[in-house]
This record gives sequence, structure tokens and C-alpha cells, in this order.
Amino acid sequence: MPNNTKWIVLTVIAAFVGVFLGPVLMRSLPDGIGGLLMIVILVGAVGYIIYLLSANKVGKAADPAMAGNARALVPAPGKARIYVVRRGFMGGLAGMKVEIAGVASGQIRMNQFVMAEVTPGTYSVETAMARNGMKPSNSDSSLTLAEGEVAVLKVGLEVRATHAVTVQQRLQAGAARSEIASAKMVQWTN
Repeated sequence: MPNNTKWIVLTVIAAFVGVFLGPVLMRSLPDGIGGLLMIVILVGAVGYIIYLLSANKVGKAADPAMAGNARALVPAPGKARIYVVRRGFMGGLAGMKVEIAGVASGQIRMNQFVMAEVTPGTYSVETAMARNGMKPSNSDSSLTLAEGEVAVLKVGLEVRATHAVTVQQRLQAGAARSEIASAKMVQWTN
């Protein structure tokens, strides 16, 4: 996602500054305080990562036959299909909730997708990071599908100054086929 580039650059700059200025600042503190402070920061960072990843409830991998059928992008007669595929580096290991209102819900991580075969009609697709819940700041798309129609949504995470939001983009046929072919299919959890 284009907005993530500045945050990646700022993270690299912060790491670079931390590597060179961190030891100087730690040596300027009274004896023992610098080491204690580093331990507290390390424990806090590891604890925060564990907290974020503890909300993961990603579905199990789909069997090869199911994944092959899904990759064909051809719904059964009288049906339509909705695919949600996740891309992007930011927050890739953290689960992203995907909910098709009244149909299915689950979670996906980076380079994974889910597929729902539905009757023709209008559906709401919501995405949110697993720790955020379904909040208004997260993405919601309304899809109206006819018989035999396929909708592929590419979702990712866009980092803002104080929080991150999920973003959705509906793909055209060629790009959709490519995205689905290179991602791993997982099953819905509900």
C-alpha cells in the first residue's frame, strides 16, 4: 500500500538512530539504570507482540481439491462467489477478521484468501484487524452479485499516525486470477 512506504522509511531511520545513539544514551545514565531500562523495553516489546498475535484464529488450510476448485473462479450453477485475499507486509502475521454478513466469518494472514459461494444478491464484506474488532474505522464493502459473477477483494493494512485501518480494493479479472493463484486458501472459522 502506498501510504505504508513512509512508515517503513521512518521505522528504518528510527532503527538506525537507535543503533548509534542508543548505546551513547545508555552509557550516560547512572550505573545499572541503562541495563535495567533496556530489559524493561525488551520485555515490553516482546509482550506487546505476543498480545497482538494472541488474537489469531486463522482457519486451517483448505485441502488441495477445495483450493483447486476455488482457483478456477467459476461458481456453481445458480451461485456467485466472493473472495477476500490479503496482501501487504504491514501486520502480516496478525490475523485480519473477514466477515460476509449473514454468510461466514473468519481470519486470514498475509498471502492467504477465503472464498464464499453465495446466492446472487447484495452482501456486506467487513474487514478489521483481530485485536481491533469491527469498528467504523475499518473497511466495509457492499457487493451486488449476479448469477455466475465473481468478486475478488484484495485487502491490506494502511498505517496512519495513531492507528491502522484495513483497506479493500475490488480486482479486475486478470489481476484477481493472479492474486488467487499465488495465495494460500484457508477455511472459514464460522
